[in-house]
Formats: sequence, C-alpha cells, structure tokens
Amino acid sequence: MTAYAEPSPVTTEPADEAVAGTVAEPAVTRGGPLLLDARAARSCPVKTQRRFDGTSVLPPAQPQAFDDPLALRAEAGRRHRQVVLEELIDRCRGRVVDLRLLAADGSDVQVAATRRALADGVDVVVGGVLPPDHDGHRTGTPDLLVRGADGPQGPTYHPALVVWHHVLALQTPRTGQDPVEEGAPGLAWTSFEEPAPVEPRRRRDAALRLRSEERDLRELAHHHRLLEAAGFGGGPAWGGLVGTDVPTGTGRALVWADLAEPLLRTYDAEVAGGYRLETVLERYDGAFARRLAVAQAARRGEPLLAPVVVRECATCRWWPVCRAELDDDDVSVRIDRGALDRLEVEALRGLDAGTVTALAHADTDALLERYLPLVPHRSHAESRLRTAVRRARLLEGGVPFVRETSGPIEVRAGSLEVDLDIESSADGRVYLWGFWVERPDRPDEGSYRAFAAFRDLDSEAETALAVEAFTWLRALVEGEQEAGSGPGVAVYHYSGYEPSTIDALARRSGHPVLAWASAYAREGFVDLLDVVKEHWFGVSGLGLKLVATHAGFAWRDEDPGGLNSQRWFADAVHAPEPEARAAAEARVLAYNEDDVLATRHVRAWLRAAG
Repeated sequence: MTAYAEPSPVTTEPADEAVAGTVAEPAVTRGGPLLLDARAARSCPVKTQRRFDGTSVLPPAQPQAFDDPLALRAEAGRRHRQVVLEELIDRCRGRVVDLRLLAADGSDVQVAATRRALADGVDVVVGGVLPPDHDGHRTGTPDLLVRGADGPQGPTYHPALVVWHHVLALQTPRTGQDPVEEGAPGLAWTSFEEPAPVEPRRRRDAALRLRSEERDLRELAHHHRLLEAAGFGGGPAWGGLVGTDVPTGTGRALVWADLAEPLLRTYDAEVAGGYRLETVLERYDGAFARRLAVAQAARRGEPLLAPVVVRECATCRWWPVCRAELDDDDVSVRIDRGALDRLEVEALRGLDAGTVTALAHADTDALLERYLPLVPHRSHAESRLRTAVRRARLLEGGVPFVRETSGPIEVRAGSLEVDLDIESSADGRVYLWGFWVERPDRPDEGSYRAFAAFRDLDSEAETALAVEAFTWLRALVEGEQEAGSGPGVAVYHYSGYEPSTIDALARRSGHPVLAWASAYAREGFVDLLDVVKEHWFGVSGLGLKLVATHAGFAWRDEDPGGLNSQRWFADAVHAPEPEARAAAEARVLAYNEDDVLATRHVRAWLRAAG
C-alpha cells in the first residue's frame, strides 16, 4: 500500500499535458500494423482518430521563436529529463545500459538491444524501446526500465518516467510518527543509488498527487502491459516517476505507484456513496480499448468522434482541422471555464442542446431528465449542467460577471498593506518578487519594491533571492509590530500560487527566513481570489486579468500575461543586444508592477462594493 493524495480523480478522460513540443505528434498511419503509443490512452481520442483516418492531413508544424514561452517550457522539460537521466546513470550502483545513442540506428536495432539488456538482467535500462505488442496493438519507449524481483522466467522490470512537474503533495504526519520510518505505510520511493522497487522505502509526510498524475500513471500502465507481453512484467505492478520535486533529503529519487492497487475513484450509482475504487491498470485498459476502437473504425473509414474542445487543443497540431469542423456556437468552443468533458458535450449534442444558444433557451429540468442517464460516469452531473446553463445564459446576454451577494464586502485590513505578485521563468524558477507597499491613510505615498535576478537561476540562487525578499518583508512586519500602531502588516495576493511557492521553497531549503515567511503566509496573507469567489460568479472564470479589467484597471502593456512575461524574461537574459536585454527587463518590471497594482485595485473595488 502506497500513499496517494486525495481526492483521487473521478473523470475518465483526463486532458493531456498542455505543453507544446514535449512530444512530437505520431505520424499519420494509413496501413501496416495498428500500434498505439503510451500517450494515446492519456490524450484526446480525436487525435488518435486523425492519425488513422485516411482523409485527415496533419497541418505542418509552425516555427517557434527561441523565446516562445511554450517552446521554452518544452526545452526546460527536455533539459530536466537529460539532467535527471545523467544523474541516475552516475549515481546508480548497479549495471546501467544507456540506449539513447541507438536512436539513429532505427527502431529494430533499439528493440533488439533493449530485449538483450533485459534478458541479461541489467539493473537499469535508459532510453529503451520495448518490443511492439502486435496482438495488443501497443508500442512504447519509457525513459527507464528498472529491474525488480526475479520471476519464474528470470528478471522482471518496471517502467519509470521523468516528468516536468511536481508529483508529490506534502502531508503532515500524525504526532509522534517518524516521517521517514522504513517499512511503514506511506509514499514508496527508492534512491538513485539503489532504484529497484523490491523493498521500497516509505514516507508518511508526502503522497502522490493523483489528480494531476493520472496521465502519467496511464502511460506507466501502458508500458507495464508491454513488459507483460514481452515476458518481463513483474509483480507488484510498480510504475515509477521522477518529478521536479525532491522526495528525500538526499536528493532526487524514484517515486513508485502500485498500478494494481485500487486507488482511483470512479462514479458508480449502484454503490453506496456513489463511488468505487479502480486500479490504474483498469482505468488504463478501458481508456486504451476506447482509443483502439476509435483507431480501428477510422482505418475502416468510419470515424466515431466529432471534435470537442479540451485543454490540449491549445497546443495540438490537429487543432486547425478540428476547429474547422466545430460550430462557432458549440458549447465546448464558447464555455471555457467549468468546461464539460467530452461525454457530457456529446450527450448535449445528441439532445440538440450542443450550442450555447440552444442550451441557454433549454428547459433545464426537462433537459436533465434526458441528460443524466447519458452521463453516469460523472459525479455532480446535475450541478455541472446547471452551471453550464447559467454560463450559456450569461454569454447570450453579454454579462461577464454576476454579483451573488449583497451588502458590503469585508477585506481584512492592515496598518501597512502590501500587495505581492511573483514571476517565474519557463523552468519554474522564481526570478522576481514584486511588492506594492502603502499605508491605507496615505495611499498617494505607496511604492513598488522588486527583488529580481535577471539571469538563469539554479536552486541556490532562487533561494537566495527569496531570502533577500523575505528578510526585507520580515523587517517591515517586525517594525510594524514594534510600533504597535495598528493591526500590523497584511499581505494581499491573488490565488494560492504565492503562498504555495513560499512553502515549497521553505521546505526545500530549510532556511529560517523562508520558514518564517511560510508561517506568516498562514496568518498574515489574504487571498483576494477567495474573497472574489465568495461574492462573484464569472462566466469565463475569476482570473486576475478578467476581474481587475472588469473593476476598471488597465495594464500598461498591450499584451500582458504570465506566458508572455516568460518570453520577456528569456529576452532579458539571452537577447544578443544589450539594448534588447534592457528593454525586456524594463518590460517585465513594469508588467509585475501593474500586477501588484491590479491586486491593489481589486482590493479597493471589493471594499467599495455595497
């Protein structure tokens, strides 16, 4: 039994990771063996349909500038994978075979080398290509194959992936428990020195983030099935992940999930409580079977699916083809917050309610009677549809926001008020902590203070910058406490990103100043998004840009946005001309100043409501 963060996901079709360039689109396949790779069961099924549909033409890839934010993220992910794999090769005490250099020799050579390495019982295979499973219609290239316990036929192996995101949710152990006691129930992990999950170590202060990790777990299940077909599958059905977070005090490690353990919640109206648990392998097998049926039908010239807008459309090369087939008024095109999933949209289309206009004018109760039996996979299906109907009616009426309460809105005050916003680079490093500082009785004397490092940061440099910022903030807080002139310093931010980032830096570094900042965030910070959510409904969500603009604020930059700021940061660090670097740096600072001013503006707008 391993540890998993709750709640586990209930949806049956998670969106693929929306990061451009991380994996090339599979080639369009008209003939030959029908083989699906590991990403098929985790991504949009229409993508699979296009690949095997004889009438679809994959649009050419669009060139990306070096400072394109999505390209920067993709490159950061590739660098992360390379660094992690090289570190594991260096630290592993067993036999490691690195097959990445065989890529130029073709898949047949790679498959033969992988099979030979597995049969020889090496401890770790890096960059292997598993033998295709023609009966199961699978092919796969896991980052790592880690030897497990020997089976009746010889060595067995477990797949592992290197991923460019966090995989852990931190938890607080019960009083008196040792968070790293070996053999105790909890998160399963192994070191890079001894990666085999034969007797994994355990932690009780961390758990696997199921909601965000189901995509990766499905991919691991795919590779597990391939290993079984090749005669190298082992039990337990471990699948490993190495993320951007570090689960141990001794450096990076492999985190393991038992793919055969019932841990994913699925809606079941016939079960007490409405839910049952299924294994990752069960969830994967169902998703893969659906993709296979879609591919087979497409190859026969009988496509099963119409496009539905999902998150990965934003970075999918097939998007222009799909968009041309979608009605401009389609619910999946126009409702972009609280979006319905594929099966929900298909159900509405089948009931002639698949456009915003039709949904806005529908009799909701009558529609629900016919709709609910079509979406048994979804928990809270009724409330989700009612919210979608509400959004459709607001869109029809051109109303972006609705106040849901009346009377004054209370926002906690401070004798010194500080607005906070941070900026991070494409590789996730915080390079800018921006603050707006003012006294409520002297708003004209407010000022902007930035702690910035316009260079490529490593972990130590990122920590040092944060320590500098919070040493300054701590001095403000303690000075206000010593003056004893009022409620003290209140720090305002918008969303949980700032406090969660502070908490992660404090845990990673162990620095006392950041430990103070993490503690103060729990008592002295005010999340204005929480306040807005309590009183407002937004047809397109309640993001800072939307709410602040509605409240009358305007950014100086004509194209403000977090992804754009990552491009500007890349220019500030890497542009060849000093003038371009200086201009980009100034643009980032002005944008961040406007972000904290926007938070200040929203705060004042909320207090003025009544």
